[in-house]
Amino acid sequence: MASETSDADDAPPAPIAPFAPFDGVLMLRLDTETPAGDRTYYVTPFVTDGGRLFVFDEPGDRSDALEELLVGNRTSISSASTGELSIGAVGRYPTSDEEAWARDACSARFFYDQALQDLAQLGGLVTLHPA
Repeated sequence: MASETSDADDAPPAPIAPFAPFDGVLMLRLDTETPAGDRTYYVTPFVTDGGRLFVFDEPGDRSDALEELLVGNRTSISSASTGELSIGAVGRYPTSDEEAWARDACSARFFYDQALQDLAQLGGLVTLHPA
């Protein structure tokens, strides 16, 4: 006799996509709690797969500034475009697969802006996960 199961039992778990509302946004506000005090940072080059947010930084004299600010620290992510929505996250270094995906996705997203495409290929990169 076959066991009684519903089709719902065979379905994969529903994806959790807390960062999906930021997908079409052009600029994010990152409010970060660091040991040196709270900091606010505005960022334009970023992409999301819904479950993670990949934030790029400009190469420069302090190319580790974004990493220092975000890796291991709690960050509240918001945008004027999404109103009162604020998502808590913690930063970490991306895996090599995440980095490859994020750099390609950022280049595709900002296909109209060579400077942002260059950032996508050369800039520092941090992955944010929901806290």
